[in-house]
Amino acid sequence: MVGILLPVTSSGSTLKKAYKALSIYDYFLAKKQFYKICKKSYDPYAAYGLATIFSRSDNPFYNLDSAARYASISYCSFLKKTMALEFNGFKIDSLLILRLCDTIADKQWHKIKKSGSVKAFNAFLIQNYLANNLMKEQAVYLRDELDYNEIILKNRSDSTLEFIQSHPQSFFYAEAVILRQRQIYAENTKNGTAPEFINFISKNKENIMLYTAYENLYKLYKLHSDINGLKTFVHSYPDSPQLNEAWKLLFSLSVKSFSNEELEKFLTDHPSFPFKKSIKKDLELNKIELWPYEKDELFGFIDSTANIKIAPQYDSVSDFSEGLSVVNKNDTVFYINKENINPFNHYYSEAYPFKNGIAVVKQENKWDFINRQGQIISGNYEEVNELSNMVYVIKINGKYGAINNLGQTIIEPRFQKLGDFKNEYAYYIEEGKYGFVSKSGYVHKAEFDWISNFNEKNIAVIKQNSLFGLINSDGRIILEPLMDAVVKSSKNVFIVVRNAQYGFFNGGGCFLSTMTYDYLKEKPAEFYTNGILLKFLKNNEQSIADFNGKQLIEFGAYDEIHFAGNGLSRVKRKNKYGFIDKKFQVVIPFKYQMAKDFVDSVAVVESHGKNALINLQGKEIYSSTEPIEKLSRHYYSVGEDKMEIINSKGEKILNGAINIQMGRKGLLIIILSNNEIKLLKD
Repeated sequence: MVGILLPVTSSGSTLKKAYKALSIYDYFLAKKQFYKICKKSYDPYAAYGLATIFSRSDNPFYNLDSAARYASISYCSFLKKTMALEFNGFKIDSLLILRLCDTIADKQWHKIKKSGSVKAFNAFLIQNYLANNLMKEQAVYLRDELDYNEIILKNRSDSTLEFIQSHPQSFFYAEAVILRQRQIYAENTKNGTAPEFINFISKNKENIMLYTAYENLYKLYKLHSDINGLKTFVHSYPDSPQLNEAWKLLFSLSVKSFSNEELEKFLTDHPSFPFKKSIKKDLELNKIELWPYEKDELFGFIDSTANIKIAPQYDSVSDFSEGLSVVNKNDTVFYINKENINPFNHYYSEAYPFKNGIAVVKQENKWDFINRQGQIISGNYEEVNELSNMVYVIKINGKYGAINNLGQTIIEPRFQKLGDFKNEYAYYIEEGKYGFVSKSGYVHKAEFDWISNFNEKNIAVIKQNSLFGLINSDGRIILEPLMDAVVKSSKNVFIVVRNAQYGFFNGGGCFLSTMTYDYLKEKPAEFYTNGILLKFLKNNEQSIADFNGKQLIEFGAYDEIHFAGNGLSRVKRKNKYGFIDKKFQVVIPFKYQMAKDFVDSVAVVESHGKNALINLQGKEIYSSTEPIEKLSRHYYSVGEDKMEIINSKGEKILNGAINIQMGRKGLLIIILSNNEIKLLKD
């Protein structure tokens, strides 16, 4: 292709000479000639040549900062001439200059991403303002993410305000606004006093923490049974989510005997009371305890005297929570009260029990939050997980976030997947990688193949490159991911496995043993440690040591060693079980073919076809040829068909049990062969 010829001038001649030199890779001559032209004034064609030289790594002048500078000069000065020229195969026009800008920026981008500093990202954006928008947007996002995580660590509303004011177009702007509102709340209510909450409410009507202030103010009045405070609350805050609960509490504190005199006085004092008809019934029903009861695969409820109050008619039921049970009948879900009445006269495809006056229901493929009167208070979510750690995980527009139990957003929907919160933290997934996020808004980048829930000491197991390690909630690696397995156990102790050998590691960052013991992956964590002592396996032998490494029971002393229950440890020797005390002395001889650990000072044992309960002295307090099964802490069943029920003293409680159901609070619901129902409270 023949380019446009320059007039025969000194600069035109020099450009030709420079590009001819550049075409044969004579960078020294080309650079000298381009500089000569630009010395007088910036020339788009000469600047393009310099940018080309500086952007190439095959010469000693390679310098991407200089390349970016001269590419920008070339474009800006070209706009004044707007004449495309060609020299020795080098064509210069606005599109090709911008393409060179992109090439230079792309080379810088890989270097800048690794540096991970705000200063480096800002310098990149200044130098490469002509680069393509996608690259600049990525740089802005990463720079703002660094800035945003910094203000999260500072956790001050003034610092967050600076970010908001200086980053009005940032992807993190909305999150920062929410974060600042939370910080303002924390700073203004740090002592948790009623005057602080009242002052916050009066001055922050648009703050997302407004409902939290209502909640905590209400909790204070509830904690102290403050009738005057509740009176002020119900009349001052008619829009609070706790209004109905506050009215109910005020009523229950004011009306004790349910006499006509008391009721009339209360209604006279509070003419706006919203539950004039229903509150008395609700309070009466709350005094009744009902337990789910199953018969012929259908569920109903019985009361504390074992009388059937709601006949079995539902496919499933929940325990009563805040006066209502979620029931399922013929694939329809709804709520009933303790009189078997649907108070909302509404039906759902799914529903969760009420907690804190709020429940989650699904209808027409969308999830909503309803209040205790059945009214929708927020909703239209694609998914809502059950309440965990006082947080609901929700999905909106294909993205996951979180709201608190009052329906307030605490994590903006931004993740491809978000797990349930446990101990204040939850995992999230982005592009196949796992990170974690706190309820307060801290986000640790997604860099793991997998991450477990955080334990009560804020430590989680991580997986990288098919190996496992440990991390704390500050993002500090406690144990490098070099293990074949890391298993959580009690008391912040972890079982670490490599090459089928195991040892112990604590959450403080220290090994408690060497990794030289034979690991049996089918055994649960509690087989290896009870959080007080450690069990070691070697060549089919077992030993016990403390956390200081002192061996308390040597290898080979026993065939099996189990951790203590009621102060006695179950051990096995020559295929017989016995028990040893805390001093590792044998207190119950080795004579049982089967034995279970002591609970409530009783153990189930078997010898020569006879099953028995023994006490801590090894004395039989009950025996039978029928199998003995533990039902709860204090009760056992004997037999398989018409069972006998005995207590931990060996006393017979019931006979002829054909069905045993476990209720909440340790309740046993026992159906006898004559269909009589008996209740036992553990």
